[in-house]
Amino acid sequence: MAVTMPRRLLVAGAALLTGAIVAAALAVSPLAGIAVPVLVVGAVVVVTRPQWVLLAMVVALPWDNKLHYPSASLSLIKLIGAVTFLAYLIHIGRNSRQQIHLPALVGVVVALFLWIGLSMITSTDPGYSVQKMLRYTLFVSFFFLVVQLVDGRAEVERVLRWFTASVALAALYGIWVFVTQHTGRAAGPVQDPNDFAYLLAVTLPICGYLIATDSRRRIWWSLAFAAIAGATLATFSRGALVGIGVLVAWGVVTRRIPVWALLMGLAAAAAVTAVAFTLWKPLINQSLNEKEHIAGANTTSRMAYWSVALQLTERRPLTGVGPDRYPIEAPPLIRNNPIFIAKPVTHNSYLEIMSEDGVPALLLFFLYLGLAWRELRRVQKTATQWGDVKRRRLATAFQASLIIAIVSATFLSEQLTTPLWLIPALALVLARPDPEPEPVVAPPPRGLEPAKPSAVPPLRPELSGGQLVPV
Repeated sequence: MAVTMPRRLLVAGAALLTGAIVAAALAVSPLAGIAVPVLVVGAVVVVTRPQWVLLAMVVALPWDNKLHYPSASLSLIKLIGAVTFLAYLIHIGRNSRQQIHLPALVGVVVALFLWIGLSMITSTDPGYSVQKMLRYTLFVSFFFLVVQLVDGRAEVERVLRWFTASVALAALYGIWVFVTQHTGRAAGPVQDPNDFAYLLAVTLPICGYLIATDSRRRIWWSLAFAAIAGATLATFSRGALVGIGVLVAWGVVTRRIPVWALLMGLAAAAAVTAVAFTLWKPLINQSLNEKEHIAGANTTSRMAYWSVALQLTERRPLTGVGPDRYPIEAPPLIRNNPIFIAKPVTHNSYLEIMSEDGVPALLLFFLYLGLAWRELRRVQKTATQWGDVKRRRLATAFQASLIIAIVSATFLSEQLTTPLWLIPALALVLARPDPEPEPVVAPPPRGLEPAKPSAVPPLRPELSGGQLVPV
């Protein structure tokens, strides 16, 4: 009673204080009365549950383009990232025994970030590169926070569930906008349909893993898979489809993906296509005709952009022209481009990194992807040796997503998107041994006290013989 009473008094006092603050805020303004409890709850979550704040960031990232408030440079997603980092720092301060994980892949990411910073400093207009540098800061911080705050396969799966659910909702939103507003291509909460297709396609293997392993929510994940597949097709993005095609070929050749899983995925895509043509055939035919009309011009345009990226690399091979400087430096060098774009992009993640940040940055990025793949191979081997089927399947799903991400990035500029930073970070977490649960010591039953040791009389030497005898 002496221990629990002060805690109850403390809770009661905190409740009274909070109620008084809310009442005072309501007296001033109704909105303030709503905002105060929200801020109080948010502060408690930040201090006590940093993992929840990270989950909020995971859910928000697929909706990045819809969260440009109060401005694009200081968007809501950047504020969420800053709060997540603050929550992590508080967590470290409150838990002195908390381990900081610093594997080699983290060092590669830090080196890449520093080199891109050097590229910005040495560019002709560093101020112009600040916004893209902030994007790199956001995703590098996100990578680090995932490695530190996620621990064990159970938490990895929790992150995947929230991320996949967010992407599925984005897919439904994209389909709704495509059908109701006749946009020609589904883009959802992402500004560019190709970027949206990239996000959707990379999520498909993860959703397939959840279908296979999460039996309680299997019907929901199946519906999510159908929505994501349908939205991917509605983007009409060839780059994303090429990535999926390479994944299917890899799965067949290596036998990493069961034949039944490939057949089920293809059947789901065929069913979604059939339903779409049944319900919205005129709209889909119009979009296909528009896409076919400019397909040849798109190919020629991309070849022109790739050629310019190589020319810019020749000019400054070490540090490049600076982050986000390609759209400024490229137009005077573009030749034979059938499509005019005021601020062109390379449509190739690797050439964009090389031309803007230099050859060393591209090599570090390749090393980053290679080490992530090696971690997944190591997880697969270990899981096979120990007979851990779920861990092996999860590693295979990550490999499948990474294949789509790497291949599709050849035709799209996607180095600053969630999948390329989330999957390697979760691969590092999966490669660590799961944390052992702390032993729980049951208290003795109420009213029963532990037995006291029996009293042993002290010994004294016998005066006559020098032997020790009880007193």
